[in-house]
Amino acid sequence: MQIDMKLPSQHIYGFGERLSDFELTEGAWTMWSHGVNRTESSQADGGKQTFGVHPFCLVKAEGEFVGIFFRNANAQAPLITFQEDGTSVLSYITTGGNLDINFFFKGTAK
Repeated sequence: MQIDMKLPSQHIYGFGERLSDFELTEGAWTMWSHGVNRTESSQADGGKQTFGVHPFCLVKAEGEFVGIFFRNANAQAPLITFQEDGTSVLSYITTGGNLDINFFFKGTAK
């Protein structure tokens, strides 16, 4: 199953429990629940997280934030693609399951 969303910015933060690189780059940020002790996380290793699944991201546009929360028990891989016009496309790919999707509009990150 895949859901695509066009986002107004390329400043995207979150997706997973990370030790560095909170602002995300282009690529897939695969998440699944596992207990592997990692010393770092980066896009170079496929964006692997440390322990848990935290399927929430913040998108910063024009000084305000939009939050997107995806809840699903199945394997999931948000895919970020930057566009030439300064926007981005977020493709949420999952193997199925029950989806809970919540959007939080226009606020601060406080």
